[in-house]
Amino acid sequence: MKLYELRRLKEGSQMRSKPMNPGPTYRPDIDGLRAVAVLSVILYHLNESIIPGGFVGVDIFFVISGYLITFQVLRDLESNRFSLLEFYRRRIKRIVPALLPVIFISIIVSQIIFLPQDAEKVAESGLWSLLSLANVYFWIFEDTSYFAAASHEKPLLHLWSLGVEEQFYIIWPVVLLFLSSFMKSRLFLYALGFTAILSFAAGDILFSDHPSFVYYMLPTRAGELLLGGILAYYLLNNQQQKPCQKTIYCLSGLGIGLIIISLITLSENDTFPGFRAIPPTLGATLIIFSGHYGTSPALSLLSAPVMVSIGLISYSAYLWHWPIIAFYRYGFTHIGFISGSAIFIITMLIAYISFRFVETPLRHSNKSFFKVLLSYFLIPTCATAVLAVVAMKLDGYGLRALSEEYQVNLEALRDENRPAYHYDYVCQTLLVKKDDTNNLDCVVNNHEELDLDTILWGDSNAAHYIGVIGAFARDQGFSFRNLQIGSCPPVHSDLSSFVDARRLEDCRQSLPVIFETLDQYKNIIVSASWTSYQSKSPDFIESFFQTAKMIASKEKNLVIIGKAPIIHSFDRLCREKSISYPFLNCDTSPVTLDEKVAEINKKLEDFALQNKNISYFDINEHLCPHGVCDVRDPRGNLIYFDAHHLAMDASWRIGDVIVASKKIPAAISDILDPTQ
Repeated sequence: MKLYELRRLKEGSQMRSKPMNPGPTYRPDIDGLRAVAVLSVILYHLNESIIPGGFVGVDIFFVISGYLITFQVLRDLESNRFSLLEFYRRRIKRIVPALLPVIFISIIVSQIIFLPQDAEKVAESGLWSLLSLANVYFWIFEDTSYFAAASHEKPLLHLWSLGVEEQFYIIWPVVLLFLSSFMKSRLFLYALGFTAILSFAAGDILFSDHPSFVYYMLPTRAGELLLGGILAYYLLNNQQQKPCQKTIYCLSGLGIGLIIISLITLSENDTFPGFRAIPPTLGATLIIFSGHYGTSPALSLLSAPVMVSIGLISYSAYLWHWPIIAFYRYGFTHIGFISGSAIFIITMLIAYISFRFVETPLRHSNKSFFKVLLSYFLIPTCATAVLAVVAMKLDGYGLRALSEEYQVNLEALRDENRPAYHYDYVCQTLLVKKDDTNNLDCVVNNHEELDLDTILWGDSNAAHYIGVIGAFARDQGFSFRNLQIGSCPPVHSDLSSFVDARRLEDCRQSLPVIFETLDQYKNIIVSASWTSYQSKSPDFIESFFQTAKMIASKEKNLVIIGKAPIIHSFDRLCREKSISYPFLNCDTSPVTLDEKVAEINKKLEDFALQNKNISYFDINEHLCPHGVCDVRDPRGNLIYFDAHHLAMDASWRIGDVIVASKKIPAAISDILDPTQ
């Protein structure tokens, strides 16, 4: 029997209200809308370039949940049939049975193949997820530092959205029950609308200072759930009104259009949620509204059997797709067409199995609330919690805690390659304060007899040149201060086009401090991830050129260092992972210099040649001898810390090689000659 036929026979959880006789009727178009949501999310997570705004699928789910839950509660309140225990009984049956295996298996697998520190974090997030607090966990504890583990390698990260929904399910019925006597008043509808607008506005207002809170927490997502709630309230209280068929056509088409536009135009670099969340959620609301009254070509498309079938398994598909992707990416980093197709098929297969043999039979159980609470929630949740606590007590090592060989090998590999900011003399930070500009630890080759008139400035791509410049400083006899802001471009202009929204406020606070500090130095060396900022906006390079001219016009000597080669296939933790991760090959093939790197370096060099007091150099001929770039030198020593950054030891070695070869760039030797 096909999935959508099974759903019709067993009467799904969705309700369709007819104008004069509201009652439970299956809405295939809502399942089709669920299919749009889950497919958008999965495709986005497989390759964000396919659907840049695919993450709004989660927000579409929120609207659907807000509508269905509010419709159910308001209808039962109106007929005096509402019971909190019955509501929570249905929610437990709907959510928990499919969720717990995901958490349990994710913890087990991570204890086997993840590095201990990452496996421990999986156990922690799993424990919080069991308490419906996954979003709170990732808001408070997610590591967002520059070299933190990538978010797409955290198997339970996606459960933040379930945490939001579960908190809504706990709070919202109680609110509606408490306010039931006021529901006939128009003020109730206005209050819902005002609260929703306030929630969207809070997202925009708070994002710059509290981006994680805005992204993960219920107050700034409540507007999306309330849109569905407002729709349910309106439909139940305006049963006599029915729009004409032309209006249904237009509204459903507009809803589809708003969702498509959001999927295409939004990206992870935008401030989101907030007012940008209104188009996709309003689009979902219009689709549900129009489907309540009739049909249209758009609604017929959503009601197609293939869309309905995907919609039916969408909950399980959402639960399983992310751990599968995370476990794969943890070892193999890149998802190509073949691996992506395989992940998609496996996800859908597991989702069907979960829907058919876990969701469906348990959802239709007739057990009492207390039996459901005990057998579906308390016992399996406690068992999973015990697993999580044990995993945390073992620091994520699992059975590997018994292997001394594993621990010795792991520590040896960790000591070999450390990020730049782990070195005391590297002053790379996320927010520069006034005190940072006077920190003597940030001065390289610091000697009293040397004038401190040089500063190295930029982002982490400037920090990894400290060793190179340090070798030059020892040879040429000068000191220099270093000061870097992670993910912050060296420009004196509006930053919003070049900086991720989560880093924007720190950059805006840091750059005035930097520019004030630059006035104290005669020689300014600057570097940055030029290609990254240029990829965000084609206006970046011109903005930097204007900044460079401004600095040079003050009779400063400005030295620009080009972008180092990028080796995308290099995973800095691969060798550590390979101790436990099966079939992991850590060999990184040499590559030719990236065209984008070569192109932007040429622009920087040409700019320097055309402007007074501005010089340019790069060390790419040393990193890519004969045009071939490798992560290791001929002696087998690591050159790179990760795909974009040099290892600090290698930076010093390269500087020493350049000094020994008497090929210190003129950009350095000319302006820093102490006899001048």
